[in-house]
Amino acid sequence: MCAKGLLQLKNIRLRNTLSALNVLRVRDMLSRVELARELNCPGTAITRISRELISKGILKPAGLLESKGGRPREQIELVADWKKAIGIELSPHRLTGILTDLKGHILVREEIFLNERLGLEEFTHSLELIAGRLLGVCEEEKLLGVGIATFGPFSGESGILGKVAACPALDYFDIRKFFAENFALTPQITDATYARALYEIWFNPAPARGSFLLFDAGAGIGCATVFDGQIVFGKYSNVGELGHTVYKIDGEACACGKKGCLETLCSIGVIERKARALTKSKKLKFAEVVKSYASGKDEFNEIIADSARWLGLAIANQINFLIPDKVILTGEMLQLGERFFEKVNESIEEYVFSAFRKEMTLSKSDSWRESAALGAASLLVRKVFEDIKYL
Repeated sequence: MCAKGLLQLKNIRLRNTLSALNVLRVRDMLSRVELARELNCPGTAITRISRELISKGILKPAGLLESKGGRPREQIELVADWKKAIGIELSPHRLTGILTDLKGHILVREEIFLNERLGLEEFTHSLELIAGRLLGVCEEEKLLGVGIATFGPFSGESGILGKVAACPALDYFDIRKFFAENFALTPQITDATYARALYEIWFNPAPARGSFLLFDAGAGIGCATVFDGQIVFGKYSNVGELGHTVYKIDGEACACGKKGCLETLCSIGVIERKARALTKSKKLKFAEVVKSYASGKDEFNEIIADSARWLGLAIANQINFLIPDKVILTGEMLQLGERFFEKVNESIEEYVFSAFRKEMTLSKSDSWRESAALGAASLLVRKVFEDIKYL
């Protein structure tokens, strides 16, 4: 009985330590009294925890609160750069890498834009450059590891991509083998849409209660479903391929082999293709479409409005099925700006079941350019706040 009781007491202390860290992760600074009140635990426990963590360097004193009578209270705060993590997003158009601290502050950012006709050699060379630069600026003793957010289907166990519809040159690319051979490390790997949802949960942060759907619109269309802070994860380590659900039977051929997929109706690729046909310019880029549309020109209005209508329909269908509290739109198509966002919203309003729309909020992600990389880094960062062995 005694041994069991001591074990239970130890577990309570460990849980209290992690709980205190998590509160300080999302708050700037607190006094010990405020922290004890927040966690509903004795002040003596918080004093012991804070002293131990200050001695390890993960917490630090942060000055005295102004006294309202009695002894001034000392505040404490998390040392955000106590540990760091690297996150890298792999996408068909670009590689984005960041070095972040424990609070999701971007310390270093690297980005390489890729050629349209991407080959495996160019991709691996670019990935080696970005990873090498980020590893080179992080102190080895502070590095928690590397997280990778990738597009395309992959096996979570092996880290090997499957057939990548958006970029056939990367079919069956072995991400873990690449990092083992080039950097002698094993990265954490996840789906890019899943990573963007992780960013909203971990660094934004989204509410711990309720549900939200995150739609990632770019070269592909992904959707992550989140209930009470937990992402619904699919069998094959993906959150689901919304972009490869069929919306137009016998429609345009998709790179995945089917016809009429959502990605043939609204994606960066379809906007580029239609814009090139309209202007008779084979080299027109999505960035040029964005620039024209943002300036208020009407040249591509119909093309973008059509993509927004299909995307809004897809979102409305998911809302009608899952009835979330909130919908978040993220991804590279947000470069099209507020006009595009409003057109998507108009389409949602047209197709959603009205009773479900009243209590639901729609928003844009505030950091879509780096959110997948940050979400990938959070796979490492969160271990500090969830597993006592990292302290």
